[in-house]
Amino acid sequence: MAAWSEQQQRDRLADNFIDSDALEITLHRPVFTPTAAGGRTQTSVTVLGAQKFHIYPFKRRLTQEYMYNPQSFGEDKVEFIHYIMIFNRDNDLEMNDFFNPTIDIAPVTNRLQSGLYTITFISARLWDRGQAGILYRG
Repeated sequence: MAAWSEQQQRDRLADNFIDSDALEITLHRPVFTPTAAGGRTQTSVTVLGAQKFHIYPFKRRLTQEYMYNPQSFGEDKVEFIHYIMIFNRDNDLEMNDFFNPTIDIAPVTNRLQSGLYTITFISARLWDRGQAGILYRG
């Protein structure tokens, strides 16, 4: 018999949790270009392939919040999180990626209102599962 590592077990648990209520989401990644004034402007958008996520409301704190989360390796600044998105460690997502549930989610669900959802936070704790905070922008 082959050895089953703790990491493989953590991946299996995360997969089972995500599969319990999975959504296929196509993320859009903004591409920024520096401006002459020293700022940046969004010049285009890269569309990523559909990836599997589990989304649920973040009900613990729905107020404006600035704090450091000591539960992970590294300090994570948390601001305005309306939803939590759980993903596998090999998913491709970054801060400022966004999606619109009316066109970017399969299967179609009424859990999320129509509008723009932006990733505002990605947990530094990525050894067993990924966790991102999503802000509903309307």
